[in-house]
Amino acid sequence: MAAMTASPNIPWKRLSAEVTVIVASILLAFSIDAWWDNRIEAEGERWLLERLRSDFTGMQHDLSVAFEDHRLTADACLALLELSASDPTLPLTAEVDQMLSMVFLASRTFNPGSGAVEVFLNSEMSRLVRNQSLADLLIRWFALVEELVEEEAQMQKGVSERWTPFLAARTDIAPLLSALDPLYVDVSNAGRGSPERTPLVADTAFRNEVIDRYKWQLLALRDIEPLRAAVQEVLLLLEDELGR
Repeated sequence: MAAMTASPNIPWKRLSAEVTVIVASILLAFSIDAWWDNRIEAEGERWLLERLRSDFTGMQHDLSVAFEDHRLTADACLALLELSASDPTLPLTAEVDQMLSMVFLASRTFNPGSGAVEVFLNSEMSRLVRNQSLADLLIRWFALVEELVEEEAQMQKGVSERWTPFLAARTDIAPLLSALDPLYVDVSNAGRGSPERTPLVADTAFRNEVIDRYKWQLLALRDIEPLRAAVQEVLLLLEDELGR
């Protein structure tokens, strides 16, 4: 039998070193990609959290303004009912004008905001918010404001279709518009001086309209409180996350 041909010497050590370098390079590339992805996500999360903080800080202020406005309108309803209980003819003084304008002509609306909350709900950025309590509150935000928005929409409709026409059929509302908005100018009496104003008769129909408006104000005040608490909780969670 012929002798076997000797195998050439294979540089195993060198090949092993090269393989090790290649594997290490691949692992390093993966780790760099992972580090970069994590950095991009961290920056994206911080951007979103800062936007949310800005939006909810604004909404906290708007809710406080809306609460105070609804409270003052509710107080005006009670004051009108008290005045009409003692005397059904209301003298149209500046104070009464202010109350009538708030109850029959004015309507507050709260904008629940969209901005960063919409970004959170309608994009893949929602996965960047790792705090589950915060994510849950953001997911439920528009459901929380739904009742208040609907009630305020009903009050706006009531003002335009019911309360203002009711009062306009009983008295000149131009002075009330002036009480509501100092920029309003009653051009109908320009150059003729201020006409004498007849006291307003606050009969049963009048009182019923005031009571109905008061009911809506109480509903709005009821629904604002949990919203204010939710906004405060969101802001506390955001501060905690941004402070890490």
